[in-house]
Amino acid sequence: MPSGTRNLSEHWSLTALLDDLAARGDEAALLTVAGERVAAVSAARVAEKARRLAAGLVAAGAERGEHVGLIAPNGPDWAVARLGIAAAGCVGVALDDLAGEEEAATYLKDAGCRLVFVSPAHLAVAERLGIDALVLDDGAAERHERSWRLVFAETADAESLPAIGPEDRATLVYTSGTTGAPKSFYLTWANIAANVEAMVSLDIVRPGDRVLLPLPLHHVYPLVVGLFTPLSGGGAVVFPEAVAGPQIIRALQAAGVAIMIGVPRLYTALVGGLEGRVAARGKLAKTLFRALVALSDVLRRRFGIKAGRVLLAGLHRQIGPGLRVMISGGAQLEPAVFHRLEALGWEVLSGYGLAETASIFTGNVPGAKIIGSEGRPLKGGEIRIAPPTDGETGSEGAGEGEILLRGASVFAGYRDNPEANATVFTEDGWFRTGDLGRLDDRGFVYVTGRSKELIVLGGGKNVFPDELEKVYGDSPFFRELAVLERNGALVAIVVPDGEAMRASGYTRAEDVVRITLADKARGLPSYQRLSGFAVSREALPRTRLGKYQRFRLGDLYERARRGETRPRAVAPSPEDRGLIAGGPAAEVWKILTERYAERGLSMDASPTLDLGIDSLEWMTLALDVEQRAGVALTEEDLVASETVRDLLGRVGTAAADRATGPAVAAVSAEDLRWFEPVGTAGRAFGTAAFATNRALMRLLFRVEVEGLEHLPAEGPCVLAANHASDLDPPVMGAALPLDFMRRVYWGGDAQRLHGGPIRRALMRPLHVFPVDERTPAAALAMGTEALKRGNALIWFPESWRSPDGEIQRFLPGIGRLLSETGAPVLPVWIDGTFAAMPRGRSLPRPAKVRIRIGPPLDATALDAAGAGDNPYTRIAAALRDEVAKLKP
Repeated sequence: MPSGTRNLSEHWSLTALLDDLAARGDEAALLTVAGERVAAVSAARVAEKARRLAAGLVAAGAERGEHVGLIAPNGPDWAVARLGIAAAGCVGVALDDLAGEEEAATYLKDAGCRLVFVSPAHLAVAERLGIDALVLDDGAAERHERSWRLVFAETADAESLPAIGPEDRATLVYTSGTTGAPKSFYLTWANIAANVEAMVSLDIVRPGDRVLLPLPLHHVYPLVVGLFTPLSGGGAVVFPEAVAGPQIIRALQAAGVAIMIGVPRLYTALVGGLEGRVAARGKLAKTLFRALVALSDVLRRRFGIKAGRVLLAGLHRQIGPGLRVMISGGAQLEPAVFHRLEALGWEVLSGYGLAETASIFTGNVPGAKIIGSEGRPLKGGEIRIAPPTDGETGSEGAGEGEILLRGASVFAGYRDNPEANATVFTEDGWFRTGDLGRLDDRGFVYVTGRSKELIVLGGGKNVFPDELEKVYGDSPFFRELAVLERNGALVAIVVPDGEAMRASGYTRAEDVVRITLADKARGLPSYQRLSGFAVSREALPRTRLGKYQRFRLGDLYERARRGETRPRAVAPSPEDRGLIAGGPAAEVWKILTERYAERGLSMDASPTLDLGIDSLEWMTLALDVEQRAGVALTEEDLVASETVRDLLGRVGTAAADRATGPAVAAVSAEDLRWFEPVGTAGRAFGTAAFATNRALMRLLFRVEVEGLEHLPAEGPCVLAANHASDLDPPVMGAALPLDFMRRVYWGGDAQRLHGGPIRRALMRPLHVFPVDERTPAAALAMGTEALKRGNALIWFPESWRSPDGEIQRFLPGIGRLLSETGAPVLPVWIDGTFAAMPRGRSLPRPAKVRIRIGPPLDATALDAAGAGDNPYTRIAAALRDEVAKLKP
């Protein structure tokens, strides 16, 4: 037995646990952190209160094996109540503290509870059901009239309490319901003891260790691994004030935590938060941090040297100087996050199990870890792999198949559910987990999917959604993403990260989502590509341990498609009414109400995500605001406004500071330089560049062009083309004659083409002025200036390069440009550039490129032919149709 392991690891029981707590005397067993204050309950006090409660319950008539409910938040009261219920010989029925009244009532009625321990917030549920309730009120200033303190016996002799045997029922568990209606089952004290004994014998929790538990105790994993195991190993359990990042960090520091119990989402967020804090300190800090982490990772992987705590000592002081171990369960911890945490200097332990196995069953434990696996069975557990029913793999135990488990921690079956029990166990008594996986030659298990979550598509292809979610969801602009099936094809629900989009200056959320998803799809088999998506402002439904409740995703997808997940319209509060009581803000609120009342207008609505205001719509809105409210707002005001309240706050600033400024970008004196003559040298450079580009493009891509006869000999015009590749501008330049090219202007990405004085100098003779797709108003102002001077303009109205080669929607900016300048537009189709160089490819490959130029069109005709709620949108939509008609 390792040094420091406690004696009760060999023969664990509830009675032994309470005896050990009593013997520990004044040592802290349960701690709560509130602000900087840490309150502790001693081990002896926990044992005494639990036994006095048990004695009081027995005296009040509680029967052995009776179901007793418990609905309350984490804390010492919860732990004492749970131990007291058990010591009285009763079966605990712990429910989610966040459960709604209807859900809680359903479970309490199903369990047949006559008594329930509740927090004050849940008392109404018990009263409605006619169930006796005891209120956990130790933290209250005054005793509640139904206080649980009224039930405590004056004293409790351990011998006066019922003997608890290994086969007695310990708890009634309701499954979390990830795929449908939950089932219920019992765990015995023998089931729980098998896991506690195995965990304590590993000597992870040492006497005196403090263990942070930010997970809800009604789940089996936090109960067994987060409460029973630390108390049995001689440690203390720490309850944070809340499960948000700042409160967790405060608890780590204030309570001197050594071990944290968590789920993958917690650790992923922790890593992201740490890296974000470092990045906020500047480029130098970010570079140094990455270098130290990389060095630590190399030393750990190649030489077995754990240097993270030394190399990153400052980080450990900030997070929690005593924190040494992070335990992850409930779902698979991504290998990248696992490696990152260990490189940062913490020991990370992960495991696999289900509620039906009293949580943990296999583990990556000290001295026996393979990152990417879920470890080997803990003491007394057995695992094997069942071959698929089609028999394509080899003998049982080899290859991939369903994971089967057998051991003392495995439950006996579902309660009152013979149909489920007939399929959940094999004929020789192995538990069928429903998870797919494989074993390596050292006995480590790798979980590869969940058979119950498998999506079978219309063509018979099988897809595991969680694997695709890792691919499609890997974007800083996505907060959450889930994949599901609709009509035999795959679709996704995306919850965008509005803050990340605003930080990057993007206002067209749906475009960002569409382009990102299409980019991720490249390289995937066709059957794994999405046929559609919906943007949701509601968080995706999850269990308390972070797993998606997939049976609820279909309804959410349909509601998101109908726009029903946006916040509902809410009248301004009294404080907000003061903000719009008069002046420019009142008029702006009136304008917003006229335009967006049906989109759920409220002070907390996001102008971009909820009201759908993008940069182009902002131009017309800003003009309206300037004319009616006398205030000039800029695109920066839109991008910086997280809520309508923020936007109205900026109205006041604009009224004071920018009342005479332009609402829509105007061409500055510096920008006008792009339209000045470039001189003889510049003209010669432009001619040479034209000739070189023409020869190269025609050699590599055999460029062919039709419709040159439609080009006007003089006067302004716009060539509007589809945009599928970075090759589109150079092949267009190679297709047009030199005389026409001398008066052609383009907009070029400000960062990619105009970064630095040399690039800017080269762009001038090529007539490529800088634009930023995130500020289309400035681009439109430059385009308008070019046309006013009688020049030709090449314009890509999609703005974004197509992720799949198909033509996208045309943004209404082209409609505004044509409408306000009166210039004719020539539709252009570019074919072959996507095959030669799609998005993400750095070097082109040879391909045939064809360009078709259609006859000129005017804005009036396009307006009459297009669909949309305003002329700019109608012109853009009709022009897109005209361009699409030219496709070969």
